[in-house]
Amino acid sequence: MSRVGKLLVSHPHIPREEWFYKTVIYIYQDDPKKGTLGLTVNVPTNMTIKKVCYDKGILFPDSTKLLHKGGPVNGTAVIMLHSNEWTASNTTAGGDAYSLTSDNMMFEKISMDDQPAYWRMCLGVCAWQPGQLDMELKGQFPYSASNSWLTCDANDDILFNYDGEEQWTQALELSSKQMINSFF
Repeated sequence: MSRVGKLLVSHPHIPREEWFYKTVIYIYQDDPKKGTLGLTVNVPTNMTIKKVCYDKGILFPDSTKLLHKGGPVNGTAVIMLHSNEWTASNTTAGGDAYSLTSDNMMFEKISMDDQPAYWRMCLGVCAWQPGQLDMELKGQFPYSASNSWLTCDANDDILFNYDGEEQWTQALELSSKQMINSFF
């Protein structure tokens, strides 16, 4: 069963010093042969999208939008997770309701106010080898059940209307509700 379109919510027992402490990760690839890829969506950096655009010679008027830490792998990759009504030159599907874009055209388009309804830009990705995430979710050695992941279905509200610990708390609550509902 594919996890594309799901959120991984870090377990409340993950220690504070761990990279994944109180993180929410959107899964956009889950392939038994290639592994699993996702973007951490709730850890903002102090770098603005305006600064990233400026460095590319593009003017972007909004100085409040921040780049997020997408994950500890490939730290120079900039990927936009967004609603799927919008495209640029290399947009790919990232689930039923969301797409991913990672080209310079996306910066040009957003600077001209041609933006998706919902979007978040991330630096880096989260990656798991084939079978690794399954082992983590089961708490199978060498992983521990107390440091595992919770899962839930992604939605616009959780992905784009919250940030930081508040986003993690909202995702944790949604995960709990969805788990309880699955029993009834």
